Amino acid sequence: MDFYLLVFKNTLDALKGDEAFKTASVSHVVYPTPPQIIGSCGISMRFQEEALEGVSRLIDSGLSYKALYHITDLGMKKIREGDAE
Repeated sequence: MDFYLLVFKNTLDALKGDEAFKTASVSHVVYPTPPQIIGSCGISMRFQEEALEGVSRLIDSGLSYKALYHITDLGMKKIREGDAE
């Protein structure tokens, strides 16, 4: 297991994120947010490392999100903090 997870503060941001991923042709799947990530909605975007550059462009262009995580067999690590509430 080795993937990235972009989590959102609320469902509206998650739906906008899904649409932005599709529009930018960034390969992803809609994925349930793990329960140990608190303060997030239940919808996240899961993607592989090869999509990380495209996701970074979306984030830099203003996509609203809570945090970006790298998930491996060894655990979960937050690699980028999202919007402040």
